[in-house]
Amino acid sequence: MQNFINQLGNLNPQLFRELKGRLKTRNILLATTISLLGQFILFMSFLTQIPASSRVLNISAHRYCTGAAEYGSSQCLRDGLDNIIINWQLWSFDAFNWLSIIAGFGLLVAGTYFLIHDLATEQRRDTLNFIRLSPQSPQSILWGKMLGVPILFYVAVLVAIPLHLCLGLNAQLPLIQILGFYAAILGASFLYFSAALLFGLVGSWLGSFQAWLGSGTLLGYLIFTKQAIAPNFSTDTPVTILGLLNPYFLIPNAEIERQFISDIPQFTGFSWFLFPLGDNFALTVCFALLLYFAGAYFIWESLQRCFQGSTTTILSKKQSYLLTACFTLITLGCANWQKLVFTNETGNYLLQENIALLMVLDFGLFLYLIAAVSPSRQTLQEWARYRHISYIQGTKRSSLIYDLIWGDKSPGILAIAINAAIAITGLSFLVLISQASNDNKLNGLIALSFAGSLAVIYAALTQLILFMKNEQRLLWASGVLIAVIVLPPIILALFFSNPSNHPIVWLFSVLAPILALSPSGDYKISFAPFLAILGHFTITALLVSQLSRKLKKAGESATKVLLAVN
Repeated sequence: MQNFINQLGNLNPQLFRELKGRLKTRNILLATTISLLGQFILFMSFLTQIPASSRVLNISAHRYCTGAAEYGSSQCLRDGLDNIIINWQLWSFDAFNWLSIIAGFGLLVAGTYFLIHDLATEQRRDTLNFIRLSPQSPQSILWGKMLGVPILFYVAVLVAIPLHLCLGLNAQLPLIQILGFYAAILGASFLYFSAALLFGLVGSWLGSFQAWLGSGTLLGYLIFTKQAIAPNFSTDTPVTILGLLNPYFLIPNAEIERQFISDIPQFTGFSWFLFPLGDNFALTVCFALLLYFAGAYFIWESLQRCFQGSTTTILSKKQSYLLTACFTLITLGCANWQKLVFTNETGNYLLQENIALLMVLDFGLFLYLIAAVSPSRQTLQEWARYRHISYIQGTKRSSLIYDLIWGDKSPGILAIAINAAIAITGLSFLVLISQASNDNKLNGLIALSFAGSLAVIYAALTQLILFMKNEQRLLWASGVLIAVIVLPPIILALFFSNPSNHPIVWLFSVLAPILALSPSGDYKISFAPFLAILGHFTITALLVSQLSRKLKKAGESATKVLLAVN
């Protein structure tokens, strides 16, 4: 093992550093022991659920019996020796399912926690700056972190594979599907561990709370999708994308009777645009892997930028446009195109449902984009001074509009507006070609307009707060943005509980796109949406003018100091 680690050191010094510090004999034995002990406890807990002959004298049905099925249980049948005949296939699958959940979720959450914690520790001790000065490439260093920091969890999972594989084969699951699930776990680990590295680099201002927040958010997402989405999982809505990002939804269960696992999701009938991917488990896994690697690609683009410099934005504006286009294409393909576009039935409610879910997904994307393309105060100050000096010297060839669209140091408001236009264009295409009525199409377009204007308002507000003279600008920007999103609906619910009676005030909250998508009451006969959109533009103009004034003042002040020194 020591020779193997030394050989790795020649290929990746950072990986060698991580493995040498963690792969001690004591640590390996501890990880192996914990894994074996956990497997033993799980195995024994399932053995206790098997109906024994002495305990079923007065019991006529049990989940693991083999008789006629009724209400999730089967009648208990006996052999010639008066022993209960056990459905070992179902028993093995249940154990296989729980071991998949425990090992998969445990690896993702624990690995995420330790990666974030490791980077936070490196930054606190100032050793990360020494690593940056090494001749290694950023990719080599980050790969070394990803492969080396969670190495003991990799060992624990590898020890559990033999039992997991035996349970799956005893459950009569195809080997190719079990291997496909392993591939999904590897892809999800690559995606979420990459995101953990990025969060570890950009979220250091959170302090010791950073690792708990990152891993807790991931655990909450995995549990929420498993508990809330899986029981009523539908493959003809954009929510399918959330299932594909959770490996639990890719646990193979094709050979098990559906009456016993009705709450376990199936991708049967899933189509991306008109491509029937859900009819084949391998195609579904391949599509999920495509999503994992597409997301990881943009994360690694951000990792390289953030690792090399602390003042740069997480994404360049060009990368943000590409990310929005890819995200819109992928999520739009998960909509119910078959019923919305290629049937003669009027899909008014179906259109509202699909557009609403797509806007919710885009809302999460734009929260990330606002954080990713909004420069810091120092960067904006340098940009304002540089443009002013260039204007005086006459050396600046590019226009202000060009710089706002493509420049990484310029404010990100116009970039967010362009990203919103990209997303709205894709969703508008679905609205216009759907079989819904003209009124519903108009409501859909108005809803998309509200969604775009809110994204620009939030971006302008965030950029304005980031330009404050305050050491806790990031904390203030996060807190104010959360308050602006969460508090207005709560206050309006207390004072104007019925949105249909007071549509104009509700259209200034984050719920405006949803209300515009499905109007009711006085909204239908008023000019509320047009007045609200005008109000949105007014708010945006005020925020942009305030930011422009501050930038102009900062640029002039810096230029005066520079000219005075010269």
